[in-house]
Amino acid sequence: MEVASVTSNSSGPIILASDFPIFRDSLKTYLKQETDIEIVGCANTEQEVIPLLQSLQPKLVVLDLNLEWEALCALLHQIHTTSSVRSLVMSDGLDSGRVTQLILHGAHGVVPSRTTRELLTKSIHTVLAGGFWVSRATVTDFVALIRESASGMRVKMADAKIEPGDMAPGSATAQIKTEAEVARLGLTRREMQVIGALVDGQTNKDIAATFNISEYTVKHHLTNIYDKLGVYNRVELVLFAINRGLCISPAAVVTSAQT
Repeated sequence: MEVASVTSNSSGPIILASDFPIFRDSLKTYLKQETDIEIVGCANTEQEVIPLLQSLQPKLVVLDLNLEWEALCALLHQIHTTSSVRSLVMSDGLDSGRVTQLILHGAHGVVPSRTTRELLTKSIHTVLAGGFWVSRATVTDFVALIRESASGMRVKMADAKIEPGDMAPGSATAQIKTEAEVARLGLTRREMQVIGALVDGQTNKDIAATFNISEYTVKHHLTNIYDKLGVYNRVELVLFAINRGLCISPAAVVTSAQT
């Protein structure tokens, strides 16, 4: 277990939990070049993680421990039930289903252990800034999970004869509400089309083909959408859209544009 002081210009501080000494030392050396990321403590084992979190109270813990699946989930659960710290998991070979499970256990991001230093730095910045960091493939699983949860909630509310706070999707009143929200957020019709396609699980290439535009234009639209909504990545955009009732399918937006 290692502890260091934190400098005043650090956007961290972060703790690195890794049982790979060479990687741990290499990352510490590299991050010294990043003036706003600073490792203030290192845990060599899973048993050292919680005591370090309690004593240093960092903003982020990066987990790069060789643990069994159940042990990793249990550690995440313990971290997020005893601390408000954000967490970034480094692990290889996880499918989108397992990545989703880690997020449900409290993780704010999952990055491959073999990622580049630049991408690791970007993922740390994103999670520190309040965002999530996962692969694009995971977005589809998130959407399915959220939709399933929302569907189950509607069934329970109907059984209990509880009226939902929002209007039924597809109703004229709900449509007016959605249009007012879109106008308030400053979203264009094309941006709404891109959001709808993203919620449907489409990749940038799929979106480009759907609307006969280039992938560069898709990326440009996404950048504008991120700025307008204050989100950092595709996962947060999908969650925002579902939460605000902006989940209009691309076909529906195209149809409304033609009427």
